[in-house]
Amino acid sequence: MPDLHSMAKKMRERLDRKESAREEAIKISRKIIRECRSAMASIQGGRDPDEPLGSAKKMHKQLKAILEDYPDLLASGYTVDAEQELAEVAILMAAIAGQEPPSPEKVGVTDEAYILGLGDSIGELRRIFLQHLMKDDVRGAESMLRAMEAFFSTLMTFDYPDALVATKRKQDVARSLVEKCRGELILSAQMSQLRKDLNEE
Repeated sequence: MPDLHSMAKKMRERLDRKESAREEAIKISRKIIRECRSAMASIQGGRDPDEPLGSAKKMHKQLKAILEDYPDLLASGYTVDAEQELAEVAILMAAIAGQEPPSPEKVGVTDEAYILGLGDSIGELRRIFLQHLMKDDVRGAESMLRAMEAFFSTLMTFDYPDALVATKRKQDVARSLVEKCRGELILSAQMSQLRKDLNEE
């Protein structure tokens, strides 16, 4: 039977490795978040997001490899935040392209991260919705609103305690954004019709 000193030494060695993996995971998670936000800024600005998104995906693979032996760390806040950003970008890109969102398995993230990313994507879609309205592109705005409504409807089906997946606040924010967009779209359509009528006189 090993003595307590030997057991403690082995436990410290294991915990040292876990601590090292945790510190590396935190660094990579922060980088993934930065790259994803850069990709979203590119999308909003009409630029190609492939470079920052590709970098984020590559780092995500590294993150999962580092934490392969530590599933509890893979479920920690910083890794969920990083995966949430990845899901948000993937969902947003699909919505803009008029496609069905990719599955959590396709993106390579947990269900919890995907649900949170779905909620956040509604805010990003509102920004694009407003861009369409500023260009008097009612049809484009309608397309974004339909995606927002579909995402909101799906988000509302997840009724779980925040300890499992924190959707309540995102549901409240999403509801407010969708309602604002509906009102703004109606007003914009009315103004567009009024301008059209005035030009025909």
